[in-house]
Amino acid sequence: MNQFVLAFPLPVAVDEPFVITENVKVMADTKTLMIPGCSVQFNIVRQGASADLLDIFKERNDLTEEEEKAIVGHKSLLFLLGCVKSFDDVEMVNAAISKMFAAKAIGVYMQQSGTAWTADAFEEEFADGEYPMDAWINIIDSGETLYTLGLAVFALPDLCISKAIEDPEEALLMAADSLFGDGVPAKSGSVIDWGDDERYVLRQESKTFFSKDSPEYNKQGVLRIVKK
Repeated sequence: MNQFVLAFPLPVAVDEPFVITENVKVMADTKTLMIPGCSVQFNIVRQGASADLLDIFKERNDLTEEEEKAIVGHKSLLFLLGCVKSFDDVEMVNAAISKMFAAKAIGVYMQQSGTAWTADAFEEEFADGEYPMDAWINIIDSGETLYTLGLAVFALPDLCISKAIEDPEEALLMAADSLFGDGVPAKSGSVIDWGDDERYVLRQESKTFFSKDSPEYNKQGVLRIVKK
């Protein structure tokens, strides 16, 4: 499995403890971490503040003045690294992210997909847990086609779809859910059946959005979703 990388801007300095719960603290020299309610073990990296963080969060969020000040004024970054092997793992990591927010982490940047969420945006969109993978997936508009970014962390190829199809973004997210959560084979020729005469077939895509030397390149390739 590929490793996910979650970066949290914090209001404490890199050499100061970050208190997650009464019994769980991240110290300056902490290397691994377990967060209550989550069986996924995290490796820890701590770094100083980043000057470029505000623009990353602005791409995804409509920031309030208070959120902008908090991001600009963050004092360090805390990275959680790990692997997800199942839907349950994703749900537990999402719950761990919420615990980080409760401990006053300002937001989360998901390096594997390039998505960034403020604490309020993440809780508003994903706290109900109905679509746990959605927070992890970035959707890129290339003109006539939408591409996903971030599915490599689930050991899946990325997906693409024509914008001419009705609700193409929703179709991408539902297809990703079907591949990882329902076990639909991630290969050309697989059929995704959502009922009500909604059937899609996966076709190997020769064109990719990222070049092979790009860090965003998915070695497992890209599958196109075609309405059947």
